[in-house]
Amino acid sequence: MSMPHRAAAAALIAAAALPSAFAAEIDWAMGPSFGGALGHQGILTNGTLVEAIDLGGTGSAITVDPTGLNLTFTRVNSPFFGISFSDSGFGSPNNIGDAGWKAVINTAEYSSGDVSAPSFLSGLTVGQAYQVQFFSGRSYPNLGGRLLKYGDGLGNFSPEVSMGQNVFTSIVGTFVADAATQHIVFDENVNSPSLNAYVLREVSPVPEPGTWALMLAGVGVLVARRSSHRSEQ
Repeated sequence: MSMPHRAAAAALIAAAALPSAFAAEIDWAMGPSFGGALGHQGILTNGTLVEAIDLGGTGSAITVDPTGLNLTFTRVNSPFFGISFSDSGFGSPNNIGDAGWKAVINTAEYSSGDVSAPSFLSGLTVGQAYQVQFFSGRSYPNLGGRLLKYGDGLGNFSPEVSMGQNVFTSIVGTFVADAATQHIVFDENVNSPSLNAYVLREVSPVPEPGTWALMLAGVGVLVARRSSHRSEQ
């Protein structure tokens, strides 16, 4: 094999060994409840807003809690789900108090099969830390036993959330983008996942344990220098 061909082969092998460019590893956690009279207060507000998306409809944007939270959701029909669902129940004890938030979560989209979307999140900045909060829930009855989890395309899945009637638990994922897009998987045990809305925010990354150790060591050096300086005086 000639040198140019060897170099090309080596480049292909190296590229194959790299992780998927649109699948950064996501750390998942249970988020706040988003049902009930104060359900809109379950929307996390840390960091800097990138986008707030309401699935299952088109038309004018919807502002949630305009005198407080003042968060505007853009309404879209997602290409990844395809079937719109309108849910106008919300009976006691999960009446939705804020009119805007009720308008957001009484629509959803679902799929007739699990969804694996390599570019579900787009327009990301490589190296930036992000937090995505997913809202999936229904007041619609007869959905007991349905469990939904979210994944990152690398085999890392969130805790499962119930899709039973009037169970509204958000899921939060944090990741550092390795490309302009991010893979998201929606996996329900009956192969019919749904999504009402999501909020994407830029956040500050949490330092790794080694970074914390270096920071603490640096603080220790500064304290020692100040103490030494004072004793010399």
